[in-house]
Amino acid sequence: MKLIDQPLFPPDCVPVRPLRIGLVNMPWARTDTPSIQCGLLQAALRSFGHDARSVYPNLELAAQLGMDLYEIITEAPSERVHLFGEWLFGTAAFGVTEDVEDYRLRFPEVAETCAEAGADWDAVADLRCRRLPAWIDELAARDIWSELDIVGFTSTFIQNVAALALARRLKEAHPDLVIVFGGANYDGDMGPEYLRNFNFIDYVVVGEGDVTLPRLAAAVARGADPSVLPGVCGRTPDGRVTTPAPGTRTRDMDQLPVPDYDDYFTTLDALGRDRVMGRNTQRLLVEFSRGCWWGAKHHCTFCGLNALGMQYRAKSPARALSELKELMCRHRVLAVDAVDNILDMAYLDTFCGGLRGSPWDTALFFEVKANLTRDQVRLLAEAGVWKIQPGLESLSTHVLGLMRKGSSRLLNIRLLKWAHYYGVRVDWNVLAGFPGETDEDYADQAALVPLLTHLEPPAGVGRIWLERFSPYFTDPSFGMREITPKSAYLLAFPVPGLDHGRIAYFFDYQAPDVASPDAVAELAKAVEAWGREWDSGDRPTLTYRRGPDWLTVFDTRGGRRRKTTLAGWRAQAYELCGDAPRSAARIQRDLAAPDGGTVERADVEEFLASCVTHGICLEEDGKYLSLALPLRSGLPALPGRPAERAAGSR
Repeated sequence: MKLIDQPLFPPDCVPVRPLRIGLVNMPWARTDTPSIQCGLLQAALRSFGHDARSVYPNLELAAQLGMDLYEIITEAPSERVHLFGEWLFGTAAFGVTEDVEDYRLRFPEVAETCAEAGADWDAVADLRCRRLPAWIDELAARDIWSELDIVGFTSTFIQNVAALALARRLKEAHPDLVIVFGGANYDGDMGPEYLRNFNFIDYVVVGEGDVTLPRLAAAVARGADPSVLPGVCGRTPDGRVTTPAPGTRTRDMDQLPVPDYDDYFTTLDALGRDRVMGRNTQRLLVEFSRGCWWGAKHHCTFCGLNALGMQYRAKSPARALSELKELMCRHRVLAVDAVDNILDMAYLDTFCGGLRGSPWDTALFFEVKANLTRDQVRLLAEAGVWKIQPGLESLSTHVLGLMRKGSSRLLNIRLLKWAHYYGVRVDWNVLAGFPGETDEDYADQAALVPLLTHLEPPAGVGRIWLERFSPYFTDPSFGMREITPKSAYLLAFPVPGLDHGRIAYFFDYQAPDVASPDAVAELAKAVEAWGREWDSGDRPTLTYRRGPDWLTVFDTRGGRRRKTTLAGWRAQAYELCGDAPRSAARIQRDLAAPDGGTVERADVEEFLASCVTHGICLEEDGKYLSLALPLRSGLPALPGRPAERAAGSR
């Protein structure tokens, strides 16, 4: 039996005999990526000799329904808070059929989205009451389940009711089959509450499963009770649900195995990639870190991630680069999404440096902090990072302070500016609803929007969700009141005795001292106009061409075409506040006057004020940031990469 020769796995992970274990990834999980949860756990279990396999019913359902309908369900408005995908499996899981009209009336926007895509409400009702129950019945009747000792369900976001529906059928047909649930939907109070109400679940893994699941499997193999293990929630002989001690958390990330995605690709090829993925790009998932180094110092007030601890742990850059190469070689996929909450800044050296020197056409996605410098953004672009999620959330320094973001309006705009210049897409939204915000915060942002239409817009403006584990939820000093589970939970989980307050992740609430709906709506209107301009065939631009002692600014924002030339020290001053916000005093010190003398501070301040007046520069707290981008291309052509991509085109 081949074991992982690492201290991460204690001796009690070693089984007395190998087991047959199935790890299940239910709808409505993405179809264009494998499950990293299944991939990691499968690799760990196999290292101890278990016959572990990953099963992908989500791919099968997408092929059966068609990718268009599957994506409608997964991407319906506010899917995570309306729980549309969860509700659809309600008949299959709980036998409930009579609330179809109630759901439509409660959430009319879901029905409207389905109708726009060609699925009327009769088709939705048929899917819920007939097609999905029949599909679950057929899935549960397959021979594969009788071959297994343990079936583990990973559950994140909207996978839960589908998993409960299948688990119920499996337990009825195979009473000796050990059913285990885990994942983000089972953290904290949620896991024990599900176990308390669904007797077909044998055990729940609460927290990280890398060590806990192999330990559980070894206990089952020797006939011991897994519920005594740290991180495992089970039942006592008299039926009471146990409260587990905290499970083992991986500290040295280099000890984790490389995810095993072979079963995903085998299933995908058997079903047909076009049927399963449609026009989506095939992507891999990687995990280079856990926790959040920023959140460990300043937990963002609305963030409910990292439920059981913020402690930041990252793989070494060398290990991350090696793992990325191994996965890309094995599966011949170059588009890769990191599931990390935040990029380890150490990766900007060894990891990105290694990729920059490679001939690979990688297309990476990372979540990052917003205060990246111009040089750091360039390095990411040269390393093949095509898209980032920087958590900008606002263009108001006051609101960003309420969030504990550790950023400012000018730093956020600097990132938008240089990301666009170097061809890196930015995935972001504007959030509202923070206690202490004012109408002025949103009026100022709305007034700012016309100056930024040459940069990538947010996807939209929305009120924050109140999430379990966030400071707004756990700390009463913020004044959130009337906190109740989102009403969709009552429809998605119509189970007598189930405490929806314990299983909910999203909550309705009233927040004190927030901006008026009208003020937020004005910003939303401005952002919508920004998006339309960005998507038009005549996208606004704000660029400059540099000469020996002058530069010319070209401005097409607002539908007008303007040209302004700055000469001498003024051209230099404009560029000096381009890479980062600078004070007038700092700019004055760095200026090189043509006659060897100095430029007066008052002249610099007057010039910068005129740039602000003309909308080609911004000022906040005495610091200035120029908005125009250099006209010359951002990146040189790199070996093995198309020149048009190096110039910033995607």
